[in-house]
Amino acid sequence: MKNLLIVLSAVTAVTALGAAAAIKPKIFAPVEAVTVPPAVTISIEELYRQVDMSTLPVLEIKDLY
Repeated sequence: MKNLLIVLSAVTAVTALGAAAAIKPKIFAPVEAVTVPPAVTISIEELYRQVDMSTLPVLEIKDLY
């Protein structure tokens, strides 16, 4: 009886290992080469066009009811 239990455990373990080896999970897909984006440049004129949030007017609503 003990030998039968050992044999069944071994067969189950081998079957599980074989099934795990046969499955190809997508989370381990081969890594593709990543291209480096071109360097981003910004001109002084574009910097001047950006809005400084601290200079915008603030509108407060006190009582709605």
